[in-house]
Amino acid sequence: MTDKKSPRKSKSAADSSPSQPSSAARPANTTIPPEPYPWKRVLLGCTIVLLCWGIALYREDKPAADLKIKRARDWVFNQFWNHASGSNAQRLEPLKKDIWKEIRGSVLEIGPGFGESLSMVPGGRSGTRVVSHYVAVEPNSFLHPKLAVNAQAAGFIVQYDENTCPGAEPFNKEHEYEKLPVLTIVNGTLDSEFDIPTTVLTNAPYDTVVSSMVMCSVDDVEANLNALFKLLKPGGKFVFVEHVRHTDDHDATAEGYVKGDIDLGWWRRIQNVISPVWSLFFGNCRLDRDTGKLIAAMPGWSKIEYKTARQASSPLAKLTPIVYGIAVKA
Repeated sequence: MTDKKSPRKSKSAADSSPSQPSSAARPANTTIPPEPYPWKRVLLGCTIVLLCWGIALYREDKPAADLKIKRARDWVFNQFWNHASGSNAQRLEPLKKDIWKEIRGSVLEIGPGFGESLSMVPGGRSGTRVVSHYVAVEPNSFLHPKLAVNAQAAGFIVQYDENTCPGAEPFNKEHEYEKLPVLTIVNGTLDSEFDIPTTVLTNAPYDTVVSSMVMCSVDDVEANLNALFKLLKPGGKFVFVEHVRHTDDHDATAEGYVKGDIDLGWWRRIQNVISPVWSLFFGNCRLDRDTGKLIAAMPGWSKIEYKTARQASSPLAKLTPIVYGIAVKA
């Protein structure tokens, strides 16, 4: 009788000739999947923040403990911002495109983050900028490397402030002879008029001061606004884009808002409830500040125009309505 069983390849033969996909079988246009959200790193950072806070309760040297806590919080925010900054820049670009055209002369910006908006500063590339000098005050040193890269890509020569940024001197010497507008990165804040970085004061007064999504996280909003006002030349412009607490249905600055798109009272309550926890893990950011109203109430403006954008595209957009505009110093 003949054996009807099919012949089988030996294991060794199968192993010796594995099936490999040919290059022709691969799709022509492969897309790289987006980087997953770094949950593990963010959770690790949050744990470090909580541990540092606990340690601070048992330490006599509170300033040193506070410095360690700030360092940990800055690291956590950097992890978050690496993931979120791109979508945030896309969200704000339509609001910034017209008012950023007014930036010129000597400029002071507080809290530039990664500097995503520097490419929107008028003038384009080398030799054509209407900006003579740009001072960028960013208190989170973890953000400085990307800020420097984006500033260089936008046509600036980057210099680090030697008074506040360790290791600035060798970096600065490499670029000191290049003929481009200079952007100086300063590590500091404007929270106290007695502690404003020297470089900020020596370059004052400024033709333009800029704040973009930063008043939510400063320790004292009014102190920062007053400092910016004093550092601005008469006739100079304050260009701002900030997220704020929800106002009511009768807010005339909320142009184009259709009543009922967002339950304002409900979202305002959410902002108030989660703001303390939110600030703990997101770089001291508060969701419940009335920055637009504070700017409008300041004496000394010859003109101020701003609008409120209530966006319903996502829960984050609903949590963070935006005020954006320009104030001119008398």
